[in-house]
Amino acid sequence: MQCSLQTQTALCNEVANQTQRRSPSVQCTSSRARWRQVVQATSSSSSSSQQVEELPGPRNAFVPGQESESRRQLFNRISPVYDELNDRLSLGQHRVWKRMAVKWCGAAPGQRALDVCCGSGDLAMLLAAAVGQSGSVTGLDFAADMLQDASSREAAAAADAPWQRPAKVSWVQGDALELPFEAASFDAATMGYGLRNVADIPRALAELHRVLVPGGKCAVLDFNNSSQPLVDSLQGLLLEQVVVPAAASYGLGDEYRYLRPSIKRFPTGREQEQLARQIGFRQAMHYEIGFGMMGCLVATK
Repeated sequence: MQCSLQTQTALCNEVANQTQRRSPSVQCTSSRARWRQVVQATSSSSSSSQQVEELPGPRNAFVPGQESESRRQLFNRISPVYDELNDRLSLGQHRVWKRMAVKWCGAAPGQRALDVCCGSGDLAMLLAAAVGQSGSVTGLDFAADMLQDASSREAAAAADAPWQRPAKVSWVQGDALELPFEAASFDAATMGYGLRNVADIPRALAELHRVLVPGGKCAVLDFNNSSQPLVDSLQGLLLEQVVVPAAASYGLGDEYRYLRPSIKRFPTGREQEQLARQIGFRQAMHYEIGFGMMGCLVATK
């Protein structure tokens, strides 16, 4: 089901207005300790490595030292149907969530914006519309097939609506853990469904912090590892009974079985806030959206 622009905007504003802010009261050091526990639980010994390999999803997707390459191959494989599956499985709502992320990152006309783990380019193209021709946008991803798809989609959008004047996106293949940009290169940044897939989450956040100008914001959209049992159970049920069977119809069942264990190993919203502050962001707030099954970390340098 597609949403009209007017409907998307209304939903975006409604959800943003209804979002509840939480008070950060837990020390950052406890977040780091919690994150170390998560890492150690999946990578501390050869026996645990064997256990990790048996998790649902592509081979080696959770094996330390091999996860990055395994996940890069995963995204190259799903690139031909990635957008179609996103539309089907979210009933078009992923477009609303992405507009919210662009709004929260504060991208404005004339600014320099970055989309890390840009995938097929949805967020990067929304940023391009936000900054306009006087601004600039860079989309970075480690999967070459995704970048090719993103470039093709941008060209098709320009041909379909030549009267629109977005910024031209520069598509760059690179690593979210070692961004190929100078410090303070961007005014705003987004990352959609990418932080959960990197091998080192604190390092990826530190790289976002490094390339932002003082006062710049990033908005990190992803699945929410909810601490609410009902939300967690519903999310697991939908992934198992709806998402994986739909992906399996395209021959991608294993690729999408990866989602559930990757979400359960993802820091919670509160932990993401604490990690961001520990890294150096002066403000960090995690918003739960999509009935609590999605989340967006908004951090200001």
